[in-house]
Amino acid sequence: MEVPHGLAGAEVLARLDVDPECGLASDEVDRRRSVVGRNALALSTQRSSWRILLDQVRSVVVVLLAAAVVAGLVIGETVEAAAVAVVIIVNTIVGFVTELRALRSMEALRHLTAARADVERQNRREEIDAAELVPGDLVSVEAGDQAPADIRILEAEDLTVEESALTGESEAVVKNVDPVRPDTPLADRTNMLYSGTTVRAGRGRGVVVATGPATEVGRIADLAASTETVQAPLKAGLEQLGRILSLVVVGLAAALAGLGLVRGLDVEEVVEVAIALAVAVVPEGLPAVATLTLTVGMRRMAREHALVRRLPTVETLGSTNVIAADKTGTLTANEMQVVEVALADGVDERVLWESAVICNDADVAPDGTPVGDPTELALLLGAQASGLDWRTLRAEHTRRAEVPFDPSTKRMAVVTDGAVHAKGAAEVLLDPQQHAALLARVDDMSGRALRTLAIGAGRPPADSASDDELFGAVGPLGVLGMIDPPRPAAVDAVTTCHRAGIRVIMITGDQPRTAAAIAREVGLRAGKAVTGAELDRLDNDALAHEIRNSDVFARVAPEQKLRLVRALQAAGGIVAVTGDGVNDAPALRQADVGIAMGRTGTDVAREAADIVLTTDDFSTIERAIQEGRRIFANVRRFGQFLFSWHLSVVLVVTAALALGLDAPLVGLMILWNNLIIDVIPSFALALEPSSDEAMREPPRPKGEPVLGAGTVRRILIHGSLVGAVAFTAYLLATKVMNLDLDQARTMTFVTLTFAQLLAVFNARTDTGSGLRGATRNPYLWGALALTVALESLALGVPAMRDLLGLTTLHARDWAVALSLAAIPVVLVQTVRVIRARPTSDSAV
Repeated sequence: MEVPHGLAGAEVLARLDVDPECGLASDEVDRRRSVVGRNALALSTQRSSWRILLDQVRSVVVVLLAAAVVAGLVIGETVEAAAVAVVIIVNTIVGFVTELRALRSMEALRHLTAARADVERQNRREEIDAAELVPGDLVSVEAGDQAPADIRILEAEDLTVEESALTGESEAVVKNVDPVRPDTPLADRTNMLYSGTTVRAGRGRGVVVATGPATEVGRIADLAASTETVQAPLKAGLEQLGRILSLVVVGLAAALAGLGLVRGLDVEEVVEVAIALAVAVVPEGLPAVATLTLTVGMRRMAREHALVRRLPTVETLGSTNVIAADKTGTLTANEMQVVEVALADGVDERVLWESAVICNDADVAPDGTPVGDPTELALLLGAQASGLDWRTLRAEHTRRAEVPFDPSTKRMAVVTDGAVHAKGAAEVLLDPQQHAALLARVDDMSGRALRTLAIGAGRPPADSASDDELFGAVGPLGVLGMIDPPRPAAVDAVTTCHRAGIRVIMITGDQPRTAAAIAREVGLRAGKAVTGAELDRLDNDALAHEIRNSDVFARVAPEQKLRLVRALQAAGGIVAVTGDGVNDAPALRQADVGIAMGRTGTDVAREAADIVLTTDDFSTIERAIQEGRRIFANVRRFGQFLFSWHLSVVLVVTAALALGLDAPLVGLMILWNNLIIDVIPSFALALEPSSDEAMREPPRPKGEPVLGAGTVRRILIHGSLVGAVAFTAYLLATKVMNLDLDQARTMTFVTLTFAQLLAVFNARTDTGSGLRGATRNPYLWGALALTVALESLALGVPAMRDLLGLTTLHARDWAVALSLAAIPVVLVQTVRVIRARPTSDSAV
């Protein structure tokens, strides 16, 4: 069938072979359903519990740990193998439980589309499950209903529909039955009712022309499903780090095996040394700490009314350098509001508001739910704000007659005892000669993208007066200027994002003039809004130029919004896309971070998004970005701390073997400290509070590794310092203090442990004193106390000493070990404090 909006209603009925009086017969309904299927969207498949579980163990680091478990079992080191296995299990359980909880939270937001439909079949009107509709069904709708399918309107009585979820158009659309041109854009098809849109006022009747995937909503959902998601920077960075570690492990193991064979060690000893070094290199605690860090961030965001569907998304927000925001319902409140009043000469404002209330069909239900056209609701709120009790006023003025609003005449009138009250377009109610001043105000308001509405009143003529005579008796009271205003918090949030180096652009389906006006209100560059039609005329090079110079894109279709997001990403952007409508879904899925509005948003948008805001508050995005930046900064903190520890262990063991000395540490000593120091102090660093400067600095460059060049330099320096003092302790113990091998290893273990434990203050900050602001993180002091307690347990309990290969030390040995352990932190902190101009990229 040709496009239904381009055909007369009778022609549509004929082509669908449906009787406009009787509707479809039951057997015909069954036949059609067998062909087209149920009237339901195939929403994106939720990840199963097994898939979530599998995702926890797919990282390269976890694979390396699993390999260490297997190697330990092969050579009979069952204790080491069991300990590493416990780390893998704990990390898997934490990640699985956290993501499963997020999945269940999202379930509460599903299935919010139309559930019931008022349908006529076999000469009988009944209410059915909307999923049972088929093309050809006759459906009736009224104010408050959600369209259950795509419907060609056959009858319309003051039918006004809210279509922002589908088109991005902020103003409700008045519908009629007249055909339009076949090439009419979706937002301008006034004879169609599309699935998922909401009837704001009036009533209508029509014939279903498309269901399920064949609807406009279904088409956009299919586009969203076919769009590939983008991998989170942290996940990509950790996988890259894991690949590097695997190469390091293999290389070290091979080198040490060769060195051991040259020295004449037997094969079993060589394998044990290689396993010990592999244990030293692989950061067993990295997956657990990374998962716990993201989990804490996820919970903090949940307290800020942001549900995160995938853990790495929390960090990705911190990398964001572009936010592509929808206008309607995201930057704006998605409700009309009177913002300007222009009174006729000698008119009291209260009189104007009285007529605006009386000539009005909107209402507010007892539970506070608004009912009716958004424009008329705005009049009620405006009257209430002016101090008028509109409910009492209506009760005092009984409606005797009315002229309903007609889209063709753009006017409405209500007759009460002794008065007629009217409202309508300014060009209809105002005479150009007599009301030039008011019309000048109308032009000014329109130039600022305000929707104008004239209000009038007068004494009614005779009862038999025609409509034109009735309106001829009306004199103007004034003109109201209305707009869907910016959310109050959106302006501050945009300012904060700009200060943080994050570009905010608007992509909307609304009119260019309205989009530009709102953009100016919230602080965006808005010289001119670029339209979707203009975008279609641009090749990729011209589009790249346009997105560098324009911040407002209006009348944009879903495919065009998707193209804009891809162009922003190709230009180096890590892009967060916000939206609530079906038209936003493809772009939400393509984005690095898709953010859907949960209260007013659609199922399709929520399914495509990574984060759902349960308050629909744009400022929540700003706080989420700050949380993401805090997380990444803390990942670098604990990464520096963790890898400098592993480097120091490798250096100590390698130096001893290279010089032909006995190994200064055994595998269980290394593994014990890996489990304690990798996790406890690292997790405390992961809980460092956000810096006051977090949202005053630019986002990190796209592609920058998790451990940047500055962090790697600090790892090398700090790891070398700790390794140097630990190896010095070993040499003093064996060559100067004449301790036996067990005592020398114990002294090396103590020096290494406490040197790295104190190094937590070096990792807290790249500049200045590591003690500055340390009281803001109580977890840090708790972690230090717990770690000391566990190390004391290993050194003080005989069974633990025997298991780890440790022994007791004399007071002199302790004094030497602890003095050496203090050197790295004292040296680094002294250098930092005396620097005249510290920089974030300093070497230490």
